[in-house]
Amino acid sequence: MAIKRTELIGLEPIQDLVELTLWTAYVKNEKPVSLMILAEPESGKTELLKKYRKNNGVYSVKRFSAYGIQKDLIEGKLNLLFDNPKILGHIMIYDFSAIWTFKPSSIDNTIAFLDALTEEGLSPESDYAFEYEALKPFDGVRGGIIAAINTQGFFTPKHKQIRTNLLKGGFFSRMVLVSFGTSETLLQKIFESVEKGKYRPCKDYVSLIPLHFPRKRIDVEIPRKYAEDIHEIVEDIKEEIHEDLRVKLKGIRLFKSLLTLAKASALREGRKTVNEKDVERIRYLSHWMNLKMRNLKRKYPFYERDEYA
Repeated sequence: MAIKRTELIGLEPIQDLVELTLWTAYVKNEKPVSLMILAEPESGKTELLKKYRKNNGVYSVKRFSAYGIQKDLIEGKLNLLFDNPKILGHIMIYDFSAIWTFKPSSIDNTIAFLDALTEEGLSPESDYAFEYEALKPFDGVRGGIIAAINTQGFFTPKHKQIRTNLLKGGFFSRMVLVSFGTSETLLQKIFESVEKGKYRPCKDYVSLIPLHFPRKRIDVEIPRKYAEDIHEIVEDIKEEIHEDLRVKLKGIRLFKSLLTLAKASALREGRKTVNEKDVERIRYLSHWMNLKMRNLKRKYPFYERDEYA
């Protein structure tokens, strides 16, 4: 399934990951996958996320808290994507580090709320629930998040507390972690595009990217052979995460997430069975599933032969 082009040069892999993550909400018997994107300021991550904000099941927020999201749920500003099971869709957070502007108790509540939303489901009896009776209809609701955070809010000594909070309670293990950098050659290509006036007023500019989701969740199968291939990819990612964060993950949640992303890849192309092409896509995208800030590229042969391009 071909997608619309954008003027965001070099972001094809990140765009692919964002789309696949959104598609996971439509894979039957699987939880929506969550995605955390780390990159430097002016890297285009926020601009990219905004292009998907009008899709069904996407809820965009700038500043957010457990209280605010619950309030929107109760007031009907956030509607469930599916009722059985209760699936919210994805909350899209342009600047995740904004939660550290709140007091410590609010930060803890928000992280606990997101832990529940992305894993076992919401519970009215939990500490983060501010109004038991009002939240009761949303008992068990699950959803995903797609969030961006800049490296200045994660790596600098001044913000060590951010790392501490994100690692606490296994929060990071509940999502696919992605990082990227911008090489000098890619940066030069972007500047050249701006100089030529091609950054906005041209055929490459797309303000919104619509995705055509199914009306119901679809069951997608993955043959044992391809599941084993995904497991090998997980083992490689685990080693890199351990090097980056000195945290040893079991990798079970990551394995489930990558299996779901592979299923989402098949579903996006109108198939109900994962094939080698889907596994190849996950293996390719896993290059950025770490904190190594590996550079994006000017051209991607992988996408030149792919319908995604």
